[in-house]
Amino acid sequence: MRCILALATFAIMVGMAIPAYADSTDDQFLAQLGEAGITYPDPNKAIAAGKSVCQMLVDQNMIMVNVIIAIHNSNPKLSWDKAAKFTDIASNTYCPTPGDNSGNPS
Repeated sequence: MRCILALATFAIMVGMAIPAYADSTDDQFLAQLGEAGITYPDPNKAIAAGKSVCQMLVDQNMIMVNVIIAIHNSNPKLSWDKAAKFTDIASNTYCPTPGDNSGNPS
C-alpha cells in the first residue's frame, strides 16, 4: 500500500512539475543522465523526477529498490537498468549524503 501511495505521489509530482530554471546542480544531473544514455523529452520533468528520488528516500523512508520500482513504473519505457542508473544518479546528485536516509533533499 505504501508503494502505491508513493507511486501516486510521484506521478502527481511529475505531472504537475512547474517550469523551473536549472541551476548548476540540475545541469550536472542532466549531463550525468546523458552520459548514462538516459534520454528525456522534458528537462524540467526529469529534474522533478530526480528530486523526487530523495523525497521518496528521505520523507517516505523508502528503500532504494522500491524507489527504482517507482521510477520504472512511472516511466515504463525506461529499462530496469536505466531506472536503477537514474535513481543512483539522482540520489548522488540531490540527496544530502548518497544512500543516507536522513536530512532534506537539496
